[in-house]
Amino acid sequence: MWLKKEKKRRFFVSVSAVLIPTLLWCSVSWLLPNDLTLIEGEKTEIATQLPISAKTGESINVIGVTTKPLADAFHLELGSSIMADPIQVGTTKVTFYLCNALPIKTIDATVIPKTTLVPVGKTVGVSLDTKGLLVLGTGQVSMAENDTAEPCRGILKTGDLLLEANGQELINKEKFVDVVTQSNGQAIDLLLERKGQKKQVTVTPVYSEAEQAFKLGLWVRDSIQGIGTITYYDPKSNNFGALGHGVYDVDTGELMIIKQGTIIPSQLTDIIKGEKGEPGELAGIIQRGKTLGEVEKNTEVGIYGTLNQPNEFTKAALPIALKQEIKIGKAEILSNIEGEDVECYEIEIESLGKGNGKDMMIRVTDKRLLAKTGGIVQGMSGSPIIQNGKLVGAVTHVLVNDPERGYGTFIETMLQEMNKN
Repeated sequence: MWLKKEKKRRFFVSVSAVLIPTLLWCSVSWLLPNDLTLIEGEKTEIATQLPISAKTGESINVIGVTTKPLADAFHLELGSSIMADPIQVGTTKVTFYLCNALPIKTIDATVIPKTTLVPVGKTVGVSLDTKGLLVLGTGQVSMAENDTAEPCRGILKTGDLLLEANGQELINKEKFVDVVTQSNGQAIDLLLERKGQKKQVTVTPVYSEAEQAFKLGLWVRDSIQGIGTITYYDPKSNNFGALGHGVYDVDTGELMIIKQGTIIPSQLTDIIKGEKGEPGELAGIIQRGKTLGEVEKNTEVGIYGTLNQPNEFTKAALPIALKQEIKIGKAEILSNIEGEDVECYEIEIESLGKGNGKDMMIRVTDKRLLAKTGGIVQGMSGSPIIQNGKLVGAVTHVLVNDPERGYGTFIETMLQEMNKN
């Protein structure tokens, strides 16, 4: 009996010897940042409650780090303070150590130039052209004597992008209709893109007695339009960011791969107030004939491009706030919900997260905005968020069951996406 107890005790001690350090390592790693962005010339302090130190990688001329202990009134060391000194624009690695010996975590560190952006908050029309034709679905074609066929079944899938037909670029739906009509029932060679991979397939149209034409039984889309809000523009480059989230196709649910796009003036005509379970909406008319800018990228965290009418937006530029500067508490959003005026409304940043376009949980507290919209409504996505005189991010989503609350994304995240090649 004594031997069995001794074996159990030794097993428990052995497991504890492995498990406790592992849990400590995981806990410390979780408390440390996953990445670090700094502004050139602006020192940043990283305070911890543990004896953590840091060292940079080979690019020591990008960031310098120094570590000093934190102590209370009795001179007991409570942890450490790491001072990061961003020397010049560039990238490097930073490794954190426990007790100046055990490596805990290595992260990417980036130093960006001092950046000021013009917060916009203006509602505009957005028109995006897909890269090729987006397949929405396939169906049957009615032929003679109540016979039917589904020519594309098993060949084309929802979400496919049709790029070429018989070697001809598919610039719009009309071009594709011409190719099918002129096929006289002969097989058509298609070049498509499916989940990033190009593929050649062949489809054969059938004759529709009802429509007196050759058909494929295929639904496609070549463009999409809507209303959203410009978050910012850079007065040095005229580059802009808007929406704070990507544009997804309503039928496929996938992020649209675009060929090109434009932002154009819009005239707001109505506000559909948000209620629990029913998100509200800004309704308006897109005013064609004048282009404000060209859209070049549609990403998970916004659309980006270049303004060709920068004089339309004349607010003063503000410095940006990096994510480590953003605090839980009062903030404001700039939004255009009526007429031409962009107004400032009070909000509260309730919590801070870590990515996926849901970096901040926000709540509308401004009584004027609550009375008009019920909180956050569709069309307000992209409204800039400002805190302590700095641009910190953009409104992205509303909580359907609580329209007073929603999500925001960091301006740092939007800039990273805009600057990607």
